[in-house]
Amino acid sequence: MVQRVQAKFAKDGADATFKAITETDEFRDRDLYPFVYDAQGVSVAHGANAKMVGKLWISIKDQDGNFLIQQMLAIMREPGSGWVDYKWPNPLTHKIQDKSAYIEKLGDRYFVGVGVYRY
Repeated sequence: MVQRVQAKFAKDGADATFKAITETDEFRDRDLYPFVYDAQGVSVAHGANAKMVGKLWISIKDQDGNFLIQQMLAIMREPGSGWVDYKWPNPLTHKIQDKSAYIEKLGDRYFVGVGVYRY
């Protein structure tokens, strides 16, 4: 799914990609969805919760006290891709669950991630 977002971003640009992620089902598959943040930690697209878009999340912590967006930004900067483990609400069960997200740099100013809930 990350590669599909990367391909759309390269073909159609940021605005069309972010709109497709946030406002359509193009990139949703059960509890899988992409999310995109800019280099300051602002959510620019979210496949499960449009209310997150436009807000600064740099200081958000999961239930274990991990600054997950800061960890994702560190991966974006170096090495450019990798995994982050954290706890996050599952949009299907509405329960906080363990999640692992794969993060990749997207263009020069963003990163895209897709996480999988660990049941």
